[in-house]
Amino acid sequence: MSVVDAAGKPLSNSVLSKESKERIQALYRELIKALDLKPRYGQRMMIAEIAKALGSVSADEKGERTNDAGIVVVEAGTGTGKTLAYLLASLPLAIEQEKKLLISTATVALQEQILDKDLPNLKKNISLPFNFALAKGRGRYLCLTKLDKSLQQLSGILSTVDLFEQTPEEQDRELYENMLMKYASGKWDGDRDRWPEEIEQSQWSHLTATHRECSNRRCPEFDNCAFFKARQAMEDADIIVANHDLVLSDLSLGGGAVLPAPEKTIYVFDEGHHLADKALNHFRLEFGVRAQRQWLKQLETGIEQFVAATGLPPALMHSLQEAPGHCRELQSHFSLMWPLVFDLLGEGDRMRFEFGRTPENLRDLLNNIKAPLQPLLQGLDKLVDMLQQSLDAKGEGEFSRDIAESWQAPMGMMLARAETLWEAVTWLAAEEKEGELPVARWIAKTPFGEDWDIKLSASPIAVADQLRKNLWWRCHGAVVTSATLTALNSFSNLAWETGLPDWAGFHRVASPFDYPNRGTLEVVQLASDPKSDQFQSDVEDWMRNNIDKTQGTLVLFSSRAQLEATRDTFIRDWYEYLLCQNFMPKSEIVRKHKERIDGSKGNVIFGLASFAEGIDLPGEYLTHVVIVKIPFAVPDDPIQAATSEWLETRGRNPFMDLTLPAASIRLVQATGRLIRKESDTGKVSILDKRLLSSRYGKLLLDALPPLRRI
Repeated sequence: MSVVDAAGKPLSNSVLSKESKERIQALYRELIKALDLKPRYGQRMMIAEIAKALGSVSADEKGERTNDAGIVVVEAGTGTGKTLAYLLASLPLAIEQEKKLLISTATVALQEQILDKDLPNLKKNISLPFNFALAKGRGRYLCLTKLDKSLQQLSGILSTVDLFEQTPEEQDRELYENMLMKYASGKWDGDRDRWPEEIEQSQWSHLTATHRECSNRRCPEFDNCAFFKARQAMEDADIIVANHDLVLSDLSLGGGAVLPAPEKTIYVFDEGHHLADKALNHFRLEFGVRAQRQWLKQLETGIEQFVAATGLPPALMHSLQEAPGHCRELQSHFSLMWPLVFDLLGEGDRMRFEFGRTPENLRDLLNNIKAPLQPLLQGLDKLVDMLQQSLDAKGEGEFSRDIAESWQAPMGMMLARAETLWEAVTWLAAEEKEGELPVARWIAKTPFGEDWDIKLSASPIAVADQLRKNLWWRCHGAVVTSATLTALNSFSNLAWETGLPDWAGFHRVASPFDYPNRGTLEVVQLASDPKSDQFQSDVEDWMRNNIDKTQGTLVLFSSRAQLEATRDTFIRDWYEYLLCQNFMPKSEIVRKHKERIDGSKGNVIFGLASFAEGIDLPGEYLTHVVIVKIPFAVPDDPIQAATSEWLETRGRNPFMDLTLPAASIRLVQATGRLIRKESDTGKVSILDKRLLSSRYGKLLLDALPPLRRI
């Protein structure tokens, strides 16, 4: 298979050393024999292309990449065995090049499969020794210092300093004592997800620290810290398993903050089609007007309590003396903001600013906020730095150790909040230069306790530049893979969204499944199409006559409203056969569905987008997939709308360039739920006749798995 760029242009062939090639081939033969697997052409091709790309990377004496190589994109059809393919291709090269191999997933389910099944299988059955570890953010780990403080507060030994008015509850004392005992005895490693029962966020918030609260090596519990023990395990590991959110967070901090630095890492982004969306969510900034007023009152009170308890050293005299006044001035600005955004919102729940231009009166108010916020931020930064210095083991610093231990964490949280507010206000008030990509900016109603708030949000419409600068140009190597990376049979959409460089190689590896002989695809021509008021009634009539309740069926809806309306119609007659998303957890739906099928009973699942990918129901668990309509994105999504607006100014067609490719990927994923193993059989029914009547329908159909059409 030749290497091509996103536009299909041939690229020069990479060079993989003979020794590396033979080593990878030998490991593949070992694994095939040990697991009694059938060699697959597509899997071998995937191994070859990844190895060729990663094996051609050259580096300088510092270990940094010196050539345009090492980035490869592989769309691997269902059944390829892509996890073992990328592990076998990349692990030997990572070890040879003294780099970390970082596997990143979008979902917990795939992460657990890799950790609990794929990596243990690989380690057991190949002659190449390696270690692996799971990477999580600091917030998933116990902070011993905060646990100790919470128990002291509950015992009355330590006075409470909690600026968020969330002191530990007496009812949680037994849980906290049990945690301390199990952690001390080695029966628990401090990982929230490994505690045997679910921990409520209200309980966990007292037990974990942000990077601003953590005093790192100054902490008396550093040697016993769960988070830093996990980091040490990562340092000793050849393979690190993480998720896209953690990778993006680490990159935004400059790389190397939690995970290894990009220059020392070969990344594998499994479920790579989620990378751009995850990045968009990561770079979004927002704040609620009422929430900020409440926080500023807490901050004002906290600073006054701190000054009363500690006095002020000369270095902080000016900064903190005026801080309560800055808090009051900011509260006044947010009080003025409320009627302004309330009027802008009118009767709606959300309002997007055209071309990302914040209204002038709101922009002026945002700029006014920056005047008192800047000195407040500088004062908090100086205070937190002095508190951290005072935690030094030598006891040096402006504050006693007791004062520093009591106040460092809450003031660190306040500083983090102030920094986030500064970034959000700055971005919301900014104006892009002519020719720059616009930023999506909007306001929306949002729940706030028992009341509601108005939230101001800003988000980039594309993250290509950020990913290009922070990831692709810096990493030693990278693999992007998924069963669905192309849209309408092209990589162009993926390349534009993620900023993949010109030198990246793009490949498609076909599924080994015999689709035409294993399943059928029917586009049902109902009397009406989804734009008609009659459509819901026609869908329900078709379902009554064509869904076999004795089999395993998945019905996929594009909107929650339609799912719930259809459920209301069928729930009485189909009560013992029907399981619906949003009415019980996804994992429970899958468990009950399998239980019924195993008991020779039929079952029907009503699901939304999250059931259209990632869910695995092989064999008799799923023999009929019903897709109610083409899964076009919600038209009022503010980022989607802003992107469409920008495309139109460039003379492009937003429907063809944005909406249709996204729908194509979702439709391929939904159809792909049917055939999960070589022996699977069944049918897909799509109840949207626009696939046959519209000009774009053929493009969507041609991108689907080659099921036999009826």
